[in-house]
Amino acid sequence: QQIDSMQPGARVSLLPPVGGIEKDQLYQKASLFVLPTYSENFGIVVAESLAMELPVITTTGTPWKSLNDRGCGWCIELNEDNLFETLREAVAMPDHEFRKMGQLGREYVSQEFSWPQIANKLVCHYQELLAAST
Repeated sequence: QQIDSMQPGARVSLLPPVGGIEKDQLYQKASLFVLPTYSENFGIVVAESLAMELPVITTTGTPWKSLNDRGCGWCIELNEDNLFETLREAVAMPDHEFRKMGQLGREYVSQEFSWPQIANKLVCHYQELLAAST
């Protein structure tokens, strides 16, 4: 309802699911990704957004609480007031700070979720399991 009441020309879009090239193009045009949700097991769209250097606003129903500590987004309690205030804060942010958040997000995803990192974590996990079984 708040989006509908905005001035004509407001830059907010609610979109149906998209994929492939169309999704990549939308990420490239965006300046912020918002995922308000009560429950999300991982939220691959959050990782994708961070990899595309987009700051993210999501909620504590996701496992992305580290966004706050990493300085690449906001993970907030889901309620209308929190979401509205966080959106207001994000929109008011200077461009250079917003770009820095995007860069930090890309670094975070590269450090924690790249294939080499995932493989290393998996090897360590199996080594721990083997050590525990002997």
